[in-house]
Amino acid sequence: MMRNYIKWVEENREMLIEISDKIWEYAETGFNEFKSSKLLAETLSSEGFSVKEGVADIPTAFTATYGDGTPVIGILGEYDALPGLSQAAEPVRKPIKQDAPGHGCGHNLLGTGSLGGALAVKEAIDAGDAKGTVRYYGCPAEELYNAKGAMINAGLFEDVDITLTWHPFFLNLLNTMSAMAMNSVIFKYHGITAHAAGDPQNGRSALDAVELMNVGANYMREHIIPDARLHYVITNGGKAPNVVPDFSEVWYYVRAPERPSVESIYKRVLKIAEGASLMTETELEVEFISGSYNHIHNEVIGDVLLKNMREVGPPKFRKKDREYAKELLKTIPSNSMEGYTRFIPPEFKEMAMTILSQPLNNIVLPIIGRGKTLPGSTDVADVSWVTPLGEFQIACEVMGSPGHSWQNVCTAGMSIGHKGMLTAAKVLAISSIELMNNLDLVKKAKKELESKTKENPYNTPFPKDHQHPIERYTKTKKS
Repeated sequence: MMRNYIKWVEENREMLIEISDKIWEYAETGFNEFKSSKLLAETLSSEGFSVKEGVADIPTAFTATYGDGTPVIGILGEYDALPGLSQAAEPVRKPIKQDAPGHGCGHNLLGTGSLGGALAVKEAIDAGDAKGTVRYYGCPAEELYNAKGAMINAGLFEDVDITLTWHPFFLNLLNTMSAMAMNSVIFKYHGITAHAAGDPQNGRSALDAVELMNVGANYMREHIIPDARLHYVITNGGKAPNVVPDFSEVWYYVRAPERPSVESIYKRVLKIAEGASLMTETELEVEFISGSYNHIHNEVIGDVLLKNMREVGPPKFRKKDREYAKELLKTIPSNSMEGYTRFIPPEFKEMAMTILSQPLNNIVLPIIGRGKTLPGSTDVADVSWVTPLGEFQIACEVMGSPGHSWQNVCTAGMSIGHKGMLTAAKVLAISSIELMNNLDLVKKAKKELESKTKENPYNTPFPKDHQHPIERYTKTKKS
């Protein structure tokens, strides 16, 4: 029976590839994904899904639901691009438009692969091969902001029994590693302008406040847990050196392996920010952009996903794909794998080095690195605290391709990415169908999550009365 829905994805490959390529061409950054979200939502609506657009007060967020009753299986889709990564689908650096966005994280593939999985589940429901409900979550701005957290706060996951998702990568791998919890915050200082040479005594420099804050934060680094991270960038430092800046701002990320550590460190960062304000007689304004949690990976769901990854098999790359990959590999630094190899347990080292020496991954890997924490952050993690979540990765990139790179834009717009996307759609489809038809597995997955969160339940990272920072990022208007 499952083979029917693997076959359905294959029979509809051209439709899915066309949608993915359109989103790749649109290359819309977070909160600007008007055309991308519309294309996905209209496709689902045309297939009979009940679509709700603009959910959680985010114009490019939506849900699409099909079926009736329980279990309710959620499938996450993303579709935002990254700034400055415009690139033709060629193995040399060639921007389509200089400084324009590009899909350097492959979210055109992610959103469309999840679409394919949801549509295949719909076919199974219609055929009587699955009972329950499938819901596609159109999740914008993953690269910028915790839109999924906003969707959680809006109650959009309250009736979901299981959530599945995937992500393009250069390996075929069940995701058992956590991401770092994070706060993203902008500190704004308001001072008094003055002539920097002729009247400095009457000026109160907002830039001085930013610099003093950064000094304090840098001294604090020695006194936080070793795995925590502070990043900052001065986003406004004034207009001219002969004018005392009356406004300046600095954007901080506070990261740590677990949410309580982020909250503890963030409280100290706030005190430093307030101290800088006192020292410079400036006014401090804090704009909380977003916050996210660390992952809770569900082992019950993970077992289902890994079994079905093996059932579907890895993407079937052809000679032309391997030749393309070899050319693209010439542009990737030889040390690009260092950040990943440190997570490989000793017993897998020999196998891993053989795999990593190939231009494209052609096997499904065993579980590697369970429980370790990767250095990035994602709002997918928040969903894992409110519904049992399983996630896997499929090879859509050349081996060792750096994250958020023009090389990933290349493969996201050609056959290597297409093959990975279709593989992911098949895994999502048959895993969803299996879970819909096995309520015992659903109960076990929910019980596992309850046991992992009962001592530390999910609390939204957002402050009360938080406003989505959509205007900060929106460059185009909905037509």
